[in-house]
Amino acid sequence: MRQFLSILLISFGFIFQTTNKDLEKDLNKDLLIIEYNAPFNLKNAYKGFDLLSGVSKNRVCIETSPNQRKEMAIKNVPTLILFLNNKEVSRWTAGLDMQIHTSTQDIQSVINKY
Repeated sequence: MRQFLSILLISFGFIFQTTNKDLEKDLNKDLLIIEYNAPFNLKNAYKGFDLLSGVSKNRVCIETSPNQRKEMAIKNVPTLILFLNNKEVSRWTAGLDMQIHTSTQDIQSVINKY
């Protein structure tokens, strides 16, 4: 039941996606991390995403935002991209098992550098 509720909550995050206009507004913030994922892979969403601090966060569904997928050259899901002043400064991508294996502490330390 707990897994079902987790998947349901993550699904709502993709259903209630921000629009491209909202995403552009977010990109103008100083420090932003975006998780790119797809509905078929929601169970592998990055577990530490909500724990990251000192950064604006957004999630993008590559199925409903195919232009974002192409523009950002997303080949694996999930993919996390850290932006500073609208420029990519770091990227973490999933392996063949469709999971990101970088620890939340390692990603947070990169965020803290900015």
